[in-house]
Amino acid sequence: MRQIVMFMGLAAAGLMGASATAQTDANDGSDAGPTLELGYCSESLSNSVDTFMYFVPLTSLTAVSTATDPNTNFTAGIVSRRCDEKRDNGFILSCDFEIVGGGLYRVVYDPDEMIALVSGGDTAKRRLKNLLEWIQIDGPCLGRVDAVGQVHENDIIIEQVTVSFTRDRLKSPVTIALYDVPRKNDRYRYAHRENPVIARVNTLTFSRSEQSPRMSVEVASVQKADRSEGLIGSIKAMFANLLLSPLPVSAVGNDTMLDFGRALYLEKTAFTFPVAETLGPSLSKAQVSAF
Repeated sequence: MRQIVMFMGLAAAGLMGASATAQTDANDGSDAGPTLELGYCSESLSNSVDTFMYFVPLTSLTAVSTATDPNTNFTAGIVSRRCDEKRDNGFILSCDFEIVGGGLYRVVYDPDEMIALVSGGDTAKRRLKNLLEWIQIDGPCLGRVDAVGQVHENDIIIEQVTVSFTRDRLKSPVTIALYDVPRKNDRYRYAHRENPVIARVNTLTFSRSEQSPRMSVEVASVQKADRSEGLIGSIKAMFANLLLSPLPVSAVGNDTMLDFGRALYLEKTAFTFPVAETLGPSLSKAQVSAF
């Protein structure tokens, strides 16, 4: 369980790698990624799922590619905005989002780079545990983005942003896959992977910090890949959430999410991500069941 906890944050968001600055308006420069349209109404589900979930490959620690089931027709958007003004110019912002349609969108992590990342080039360990294989969304989602901040000398300072993939007590459609790699002949090879585990992700939280930024993760269930979710998986998740400390993330991923919260507070109509430099050739329309 402790090993699962240690890598859960990495798995939940695949975090974090490139170095760029988030934009709140469209940018024609080469450093600009996709633009997320922000309509704040139920008729504004105009974004593709790969645009809405772009922060996943953007924040990856390793090379990634994406895979989409041929029948995927997800669309997504921010559907509402509520801001509760507090004393001392503080505020709590809540923006509901919806992902509608069906199919499967998956971000696949390069196994060789993942093994190198976790091992650090050291082959002394008998086994590498809980390496991230993929993160995916496989169904509709009612979620929420919460931002906490304050207005200081005409500047908007976002202290924390939480992305929740579950709202109105509905199950999150976001899951991650983990696996172990035993050492054989003084090597770690993806072909020898074993002990596959699936965890369902509820929330990701990004916070402002003067130190190295960190991300908090909450999971709903943890179970073996060949078993259905149940009470035991939920109990494992409870222990994982109790033991899981905020995990280090890169500045670009953290800053992007805080800037996203600022854009929502300012009711921007669009938000342009920086380029995900770790994102490789897309596996779009591939039969993702083959992974």
